[in-house]
Amino acid sequence: MARPRDPSVEPRVMAAARELLAAGGYDALTMEAVAKRAGVGKPTVYRRWATRAQLVFDLLAEPTAPDALPDTGSLERDLTEAAVWMVGSMAETDRQIMGDRVGEMVANREFSHRVSERQLGPDRDVLLPLWQRALERGEVQPDVDGATVLDDLIGVLTYRVLIRHEELDPAEIGRLVERHVAAVRPRSSQPV
Repeated sequence: MARPRDPSVEPRVMAAARELLAAGGYDALTMEAVAKRAGVGKPTVYRRWATRAQLVFDLLAEPTAPDALPDTGSLERDLTEAAVWMVGSMAETDRQIMGDRVGEMVANREFSHRVSERQLGPDRDVLLPLWQRALERGEVQPDVDGATVLDDLIGVLTYRVLIRHEELDPAEIGRLVERHVAAVRPRSSQPV
């Protein structure tokens, strides 16, 4: 019969990882250093987290979006405010951590689903009420899937900020949002 897991191990490992990350940044956070600081063997750490990216995700995996976004009365303004916040949040993210996380998501479907469930989904879901309000105001075509439009916008912002290293100012973010919103306006309100 297998020995039960020690319930004190995970909190000790997480505390050790948090301390190493704070003291020396991402480079200092090796699985060996975490195990040593937590007072456990490396296999113990690897049984719970196969990679450093998975460990760091569990350490930092809180939804990052605010609980609710204000209603400005316009989808374009609502999304612009949300997008300005998202770009600021991405710009503050440690690129090494983000790169490792994205690499692990590409290579590991299960990890990708975990990140989506625990962080990306909840972050995107905060934006869904903006879409619902726009739908109720008649600002968008009723047959357009709002979640897909929001994913598209988030994808463009992520690509421009994290991959191309662009510094998007609020005016450029507004133009990006405007193009997305223009594509989903009811046909009768499209400029000719």
